[in-house]
Amino acid sequence: MIIAHRGASYDFPENSLESIEGAHVQFADGIEVDVRLTSDGVPVLCHDRRLSRLFGQHRKLSSVTASDFLRLKVFGKGTTLRLEDMFAAHDSESRIILDLKEFGTEDSVVQLIEKYGLQKITTVSSFYSLVIRRIKKLNPALKTALIMDRIATVPVALRLTPLMRLFRKSIGCDYLHLYYRKSNVYCARGLVRHGHPVAFWTVDNPDDIHDALTAQPYAIITNRPGFVREHL
Repeated sequence: MIIAHRGASYDFPENSLESIEGAHVQFADGIEVDVRLTSDGVPVLCHDRRLSRLFGQHRKLSSVTASDFLRLKVFGKGTTLRLEDMFAAHDSESRIILDLKEFGTEDSVVQLIEKYGLQKITTVSSFYSLVIRRIKKLNPALKTALIMDRIATVPVALRLTPLMRLFRKSIGCDYLHLYYRKSNVYCARGLVRHGHPVAFWTVDNPDDIHDALTAQPYAIITNRPGFVREHL
């Protein structure tokens, strides 16, 4: 499965309407987007806590209302979106992966997923185990993923035995989303052998694509979904 990281963000501004539409044009199996809250508590698609990189403004997203956010352009040209805007326009069975970037997003995100009936195709991911636990408490049926940078920091005795299943159960995650690096691919092979589904982010060049596939991930998360499709 090929998932477009922040949409087709190699060709279009990340987390924008254009990048999401571009992902569908490039035949991605799904999209991954980042979610944060505005000052009035509205979930929007935005990776950064501060607006300087994406919008050239020296303030925090948490100081901006949703209506003000929607007037901004990603890198001066990309159309900004509320999470609800994206859900309302989603008319296919393609997968949605949400990366919750901060605490406090869980309730409003779950409410929107349920409002639009997207429970079966949506996975909620986060670097924060407490966010994952909260999501599972709100809706146990929702699929969740713990994002990890370095799986090698997890003790070998845990990640290469059935104990990992207890670890995942204690957190409440169904999947592990690993940053692509060779050490993570090596560790992932053992995880997959023991029945732990993994995905890799962000995989963008041919050598990395083929290396990542040796671990049999359930998904490749990439900025270039069309390019990855051509090299499978």
